[in-house]
Amino acid sequence: ARTAYRMVSKNGKVTIVYRRTIEEMPAVYQEIIDAMEEGITFMELAAPVEILTNAAGKVTGIKCIKMKPGEPDESGRHRPVPIQGSKFEIPADAVIPSIGQKITVDFTDPKLLKTGADAFETQFPNVYIGGDARLGASSLINGVADGRKIAERISQKAGLPFTLDDGRPDRREEKPVRELMLKKAVRIPGIHPAELSLENRKNFAVVTDTFTEEQAKQEASRCLLCDEVCNICTTVCPNLANVYYETEKESFPLQKIIVSNGQYQLSPDGKFEITQGIQILNIDNFCNECGNCNTFCPTQGAPYKTKPKVFLTKASFDEADKGYYLEKSEEGTLLTGKNEGTVSTLLVKKDIFVFKNAQAEVVLLRTDFSIQKVTLRTEFLNGTISLQEAARMHVILKGMSKLAFA
Repeated sequence: ARTAYRMVSKNGKVTIVYRRTIEEMPAVYQEIIDAMEEGITFMELAAPVEILTNAAGKVTGIKCIKMKPGEPDESGRHRPVPIQGSKFEIPADAVIPSIGQKITVDFTDPKLLKTGADAFETQFPNVYIGGDARLGASSLINGVADGRKIAERISQKAGLPFTLDDGRPDRREEKPVRELMLKKAVRIPGIHPAELSLENRKNFAVVTDTFTEEQAKQEASRCLLCDEVCNICTTVCPNLANVYYETEKESFPLQKIIVSNGQYQLSPDGKFEITQGIQILNIDNFCNECGNCNTFCPTQGAPYKTKPKVFLTKASFDEADKGYYLEKSEEGTLLTGKNEGTVSTLLVKKDIFVFKNAQAEVVLLRTDFSIQKVTLRTEFLNGTISLQEAARMHVILKGMSKLAFA
């Protein structure tokens, strides 16, 4: 469904044939507009069925069949179906198949190319993957960034130093949250680079000029530093359901508990990191799921769905399938979390956390999250207990405490 064909006729006219409508093309909208401005014709709902050649094997055209929208497919789009008896021919000197933005890995099992969220080495030792091959259809800058990160990983693995001596400071100057929020309130239009005229584009010349040094600096100054503070969802919510809180950036190793026949042993379970000092909570009692935060999210997220949901009352928490509720108990501050019926609790005491779920009770040291004691449930004899949820609850608890939920 992602394949389109581009035909160049004898008079130089270019036509793109696509099985679906223009709105469903896997292309950036601006690319489609640019193509139209350059005189390229889009033929919607037409599927190529045969490339026509003469006796010498030279392309003379392409045979197509008209399509119509059929039943919706698994994605909800109407699957195009051919209209019988509607075949037609388009004369052309060249036919170029545009096969979309999916990679072809017929030389191996695609599962062997999978990596972790921030990893680049595949399951083949010393074979790395990046750009669209790792992320799917993405931007050029993400591909360039992956290339740099892969080079760094290879250097580290080889025991070689990796430095970028480009005159930039090692660390970005940290700015207060208020200053970053004020910066987001000012709209500065971007610079549109100079382009060749439409009459001068039937060649291989570069259409878009590069920025001058001054223009590049001006564009860079427009950066809103969203990797430090985004908070768009907190500003567009009409009910103030999305709230932010500041937390410390931290990193600590996690352990997991491997249980066999009622006996357990501890094993490393990676590292838990908070790399961004601003985190978001969604107050379920205030949220009417209007989708405003979804519409304006610069990363195409849906904060009202993906951010941790917290509840102001025990009754509303009990009715929900997932979320968190903070309360004071006789023993200390208690955070209860629920995810599709599975309940966990994290109790804060003077020097320790006490994490409980359906599998065990685990005592953790507050300073480094190391396991001090494990008490297994009598019915839990085999399996693995992860503390990822305990680590998440630790961060959520700090946020709710700062926002005076309890």
